[in-house]
Amino acid sequence: MTDKAYRVWVQTLPSCISGQYSEWVHAEGRNLACHVRRAGKSGTAYKAEYSCVPMTREEHDYQHQHGEAACLRRFLGGEWTVETAKAWFDEQVVRYREEWKEAGEIVRI
Repeated sequence: MTDKAYRVWVQTLPSCISGQYSEWVHAEGRNLACHVRRAGKSGTAYKAEYSCVPMTREEHDYQHQHGEAACLRRFLGGEWTVETAKAWFDEQVVRYREEWKEAGEIVRI
């Protein structure tokens, strides 16, 4: 399976933050497949394959405008630093890759 198929699958899942959906299509929930960007092979903000997590549009927009730590503080509460928020999002990437594998899909990284 491809990264595109992975992103389509991620869009069918509830938000990793709130467990909610942004919209409904034919009575099925949908969310954005949001890349967790890190410095990588092509420099800052490289979008690695299989690195998306589901987020609502509101959560994703807020994350883009204010950063990962501010997003988690707003939607999950608590004290989040840049480092702890980065670790949380990185853990979510691993979580969804594992779920994808368990669903019988092949992840090529």
